[in-house]
Amino acid sequence: MPRVFERTHFYWLTFSLVGLMVAGALSREVSDSAALALFQYTSTGLLFLSLLSLTAERQWARWFVVVVCAMFAMVVARAFTDYDFLEYIYLFLLLVFMLMAAWLVGQRVLLSGSVDLNKIVGSVALYLIIGLVYSILYTAVLQVSPEAIKGIAPGPWYDVMPSTTYFSFVTLTTLGYGDMSPTTPSAEVLVVLEAVTGMFYLAIIVASLVGSMLKDQAGKS
Repeated sequence: MPRVFERTHFYWLTFSLVGLMVAGALSREVSDSAALALFQYTSTGLLFLSLLSLTAERQWARWFVVVVCAMFAMVVARAFTDYDFLEYIYLFLLLVFMLMAAWLVGQRVLLSGSVDLNKIVGSVALYLIIGLVYSILYTAVLQVSPEAIKGIAPGPWYDVMPSTTYFSFVTLTTLGYGDMSPTTPSAEVLVVLEAVTGMFYLAIIVASLVGSMLKDQAGKS
């Protein structure tokens, strides 16, 4: 049983990340009063689901559980109070979760193990995490400077984040459609860093996977 679980280690995480992006998009289709609740409850549930992948590493398990439980506590507290700052604590905890997941998945994908379907799925998960991390950072910048990205209307972070997620992945893949663009120094710096990250990630992940495959073949011969 543990071996089967290990092979499917990254599947739940990848599913949860895709679901998180879908939840963000759907939150824009409902009223403002329901958008925050829809996004927070759905995303927290999906992050609990992702623990099936992330708690396989015991030394990390407790921290992931603590962060997700803290996020759930923020959701419940916000439902019974009018404290707006709880929304921003939730966003900060989401960023912490993504950074922890990126570190853990990066170690497993880039530094260890042979190439199999699980590792390929993990590389996809890491790519999605990078895009979501930058999306959260863009969202934070827009809360401080609403005009930082041309093409994204000012609003609360849960309304803005679906647009920043789109902008983030367009930047990460260096597509650059031109419908959105940075207008402040802080946003420009993030865009440059993400574009460089996207290009280097593809080069590094291909080199890592090819190197692991050659190592496996050398071991078998």
